[in-house]
Amino acid sequence: MPTIYKPQKKRNVRPLTDRRAERQDIYNTIIWIKLRKAKIMEQPLCEVCLSNGIVKSAEHVHHIVSFMREKNPLKRKELAYDFDNLLSVCTNCHNEIHNSSKENGI
Repeated sequence: MPTIYKPQKKRNVRPLTDRRAERQDIYNTIIWIKLRKAKIMEQPLCEVCLSNGIVKSAEHVHHIVSFMREKNPLKRKELAYDFDNLLSVCTNCHNEIHNSSKENGI
């Protein structure tokens, strides 16, 4: 039977804006990767779920105060790598946090 080659579907990839590129630059550093791993090792359960009496694994590390709000680039990196500004969260809680911040215009 002959092989039929179908054209590949175009992936809907958003172009990197300057702000998004800057965020990715931080998230791709060895410092962030190690910091994220340390946070998950220290608190492997979702901190939001735990506060509600639910035990669920954390899959994400969320910045309590967004480092992108900071205008000064040096303070921005300082806030991005601040261990005390991190929260271990599950996917559902992480999505809820971001959805509620978008609704509130944050």
